[in-house]
Amino acid sequence: MIFERIKKRIGAGANSAIKTAAVLLAFCVFALDFGPVMEAVRNAPEVVYAESEEELISSLRDSFSYEGFSVTAGSLRDERLGCNTVVCRLFGLIPVKAVSARIGKRPELMPGGVPVGISIYTDGVLIVGLSSFTDENGRKRSPAADAGMKAGDVILLVGGRPVATAKELEAQLEISGGNASLIIERNGKRIECAVSCGRTAEGEYRIGAWVRDSTVGVGTLSFCDKQTGAVAALGHAVTDADTGALLKVKDGKLVIATLLGVSKGRQGAPGELHGTFDENSPQIGEISANTELGIFGRLTENGSSLLNGESIPVAFPDEVRQGEAYVLSSIEGEIRAYSCLIVKTLKQNEPAPKGLVIEVTDERLKELTGGIVQGMSGSPIIQDGRLVGAVTHVFVNDPEKGYGAYAYWMYSISGG
Repeated sequence: MIFERIKKRIGAGANSAIKTAAVLLAFCVFALDFGPVMEAVRNAPEVVYAESEEELISSLRDSFSYEGFSVTAGSLRDERLGCNTVVCRLFGLIPVKAVSARIGKRPELMPGGVPVGISIYTDGVLIVGLSSFTDENGRKRSPAADAGMKAGDVILLVGGRPVATAKELEAQLEISGGNASLIIERNGKRIECAVSCGRTAEGEYRIGAWVRDSTVGVGTLSFCDKQTGAVAALGHAVTDADTGALLKVKDGKLVIATLLGVSKGRQGAPGELHGTFDENSPQIGEISANTELGIFGRLTENGSSLLNGESIPVAFPDEVRQGEAYVLSSIEGEIRAYSCLIVKTLKQNEPAPKGLVIEVTDERLKELTGGIVQGMSGSPIIQDGRLVGAVTHVFVNDPEKGYGAYAYWMYSISGG
């Protein structure tokens, strides 16, 4: 009996201690959550940019307006994003937040603003639609559809041989005798398809698909790096007009385009810069990549001599603020600055489009174009003497407003 009473007392004491500890823990969590400590944590940035680790640590300390914090740079590094992880600790012990940190010298780039002609040759042959034809026996055929192909697929190999043009596709189908194994790319994955082609009445083999192997257009040069030769334009991807698929680049070129006129934008109907170029237009760059943040490549020797403006620093994304800025464009025949407002900035910790929203305030530009028009994509945005971004899209229902991409992210994937 005595032992039973002792066990009950011990159990009661243990339960009481647990309850007390739980109450204290709950109080601490509550106090931290609503006190200056957690407020500092909530207000801390998700990503920090700096030219050195010392500058980075100083910046983070300024972000935490609470003396109980200490900030230490972690050793973790994400090779894909090219950034370090910085751990913020309470009292130097308790980790409370991990912040992505990008450390590197601030690039200096020459802003663009000139109209450019863009010619892209695809890596493979893009299927833009399926069709049918009448074969030599009078039957309706669609071998591509029978093989499960879809619009948006890219034909890479026919019979084990790479194809980059519609003519090469036709030649390989002829060599295969009408029965071929095709390797296609769909949503980043390679798929093997077997097709049994039919001959047309003219004796040619067909798979029953509309294909495209190149595209052309006019946009605006965003920037170039006179040190490395990196060049960028558009600020958004070049996509196929029929399928919406991002065109995978084999090669291409940038040339100086000639503007012919402007269709003024209005609500519900975006305007457009009308330009032209041909094989005799001065080439300034070679295109090597088409991404969601624009097209990228390298300056040619001729381009380096034609583009001779001054370089300016690039703004880190956390330095871009709401307020006055200006856009560079050549809609009047030479590069001019047109005033605008940056009305919204989005927090991004990795390369992504639509980082900011701008509103055209320049009365001259609104008179000429209505605001932002197609063809202005890629136009540099300058604020506080720094290159902050490039125009990417116009708001269809409000042509005075549009999206922009951060120049920092564009440069980070440009290979500069």
